[in-house]
Amino acid sequence: MKLDASVVYNKSDDEWDWNFGERAQLYPENNLTTPLSETGIETPGAYASVNYDTWVMNNLIDGYSDLSYEQYEFTLGATYNFTEAFYTKVQASYDIFESDEEYVYGDEDGDAFSGYVAIGYKF
Repeated sequence: MKLDASVVYNKSDDEWDWNFGERAQLYPENNLTTPLSETGIETPGAYASVNYDTWVMNNLIDGYSDLSYEQYEFTLGATYNFTEAFYTKVQASYDIFESDEEYVYGDEDGDAFSGYVAIGYKF
């Protein structure tokens, strides 16, 4: 029997600071509350402006883009060879995600269990 284990730790911190009001200064005919779709500055396709998209609302993006989290992963596994070619493998993992940030979708703290059992044959 072969046993294996691992521990993974990941810490990430990043931020993006940019004032979208600077974009509005490029177009002085539009004030900061004008929806981008009404400015005549239109981008086609997936990047098209929509009515709720104002210069002020765009300023919230840099807050949503702040990133700070810690992630832990603990894994235990085993492989048992019945014969030289026929074997079984089991593995279980426990993951923890911790963050003090409120992302676009809210608080994303949490933990998860996962695992599998496999039977294999080498030929």
